[in-house]
Amino acid sequence: MMKRKLVIISLFLIVILSSTSASTIEEINSTEKTPLLFFYRPSCGHCQATIQWIDSIKTNYENIEVTYINIDEENKLFWEVIQNYEIKETSFPLPLIFVGNNYFIGPEEITNNLENTLTEINEKQEIKIEKENPEEETKVDLFSVLLLAFVDAVNPCELAVLIILMTAILTRYPKQKNKALKAGLLFSLAIFLMYFIFGLILVLGFNTLTGVTGLGGNLFIGILAALAILMGLLNLKDAIWYGGGGFIMEVPQKWRPKMKAIINGTTSPKGAFVVGIIVSFFLTPCTAGPYFVFGGILSTIPLFQAIPYMFIYMCIFISPMIAISLITYFGFAKVEDMGGWRERNLKKLHWVSGLLMLAIGIWMILISFGVL
Repeated sequence: MMKRKLVIISLFLIVILSSTSASTIEEINSTEKTPLLFFYRPSCGHCQATIQWIDSIKTNYENIEVTYINIDEENKLFWEVIQNYEIKETSFPLPLIFVGNNYFIGPEEITNNLENTLTEINEKQEIKIEKENPEEETKVDLFSVLLLAFVDAVNPCELAVLIILMTAILTRYPKQKNKALKAGLLFSLAIFLMYFIFGLILVLGFNTLTGVTGLGGNLFIGILAALAILMGLLNLKDAIWYGGGGFIMEVPQKWRPKMKAIINGTTSPKGAFVVGIIVSFFLTPCTAGPYFVFGGILSTIPLFQAIPYMFIYMCIFISPMIAISLITYFGFAKVEDMGGWRERNLKKLHWVSGLLMLAIGIWMILISFGVL
């Protein structure tokens, strides 16, 4: 019985391994025929329809061999091919196909041009291996990332939450500032970790969205820019007409009593870490705008390249929290004074956030149209 199970498992592994797609361009080019490299996502409806179309015509061309690559599993290979063909787009609608020196993006372009290209192939043509400009790589605009992180860092919500937390700790332990410092730092760490996870979810979500809808390139960046401009206008609305329209770009009023009760119940630094995890969900409506745009920008590059940008963003995002913790510990200012400063400058903070978000949106539009 055991031997039979081992045989079944072995056969299963052989089938799985034999069906695994090639992981290098050299392996794809090793076939005697002209390789046709097709990138897709399982969640992409256009991709599935195009695969069926290719399967229906490939028997007419004996000189080609089709390799289907799931971009979610072979992301590194995908970006290597993109760079080798020097495609200038920063985001791509799927499906995407490569044959010889040619590539076609999207189902319409593939079905309109692929057969003509295959008919003209008389001898084997390989997928490009070396790019002509190796130093040119897909990059994220660091200036936009830094501005978005700064906008998120100066939002009134996180400042208010940490001030309430520090006040609660110092009220219980007025002579133990070290506890307040540890509580502030652990709270900041919890926010860092939770928003880092939120960022990963955002990037993967945008990747799925672009795969399903076929959005990409300048159109996708334009949508993100429009969202940034909208967030900027809504913050300016709060700077001029605070609470106008029945909402504010902060934690909703009806959530605040519950959130404050959770924070005031904190009695230790470890408890502050747990509270930070819980409160991160309350803060989402207040901080989601810049972070949403940021996640969309990062979805245009491979995930392993996006992580350093996320780390930079989060360090800037929690920097005011750390600053408040240190200021309180060293006695440069009282927590009550910082709370009063926030209340007095609440509208100014919305002015800063609003104007910066508008600037980011306009900046992204100028970049997407090649003006900058």
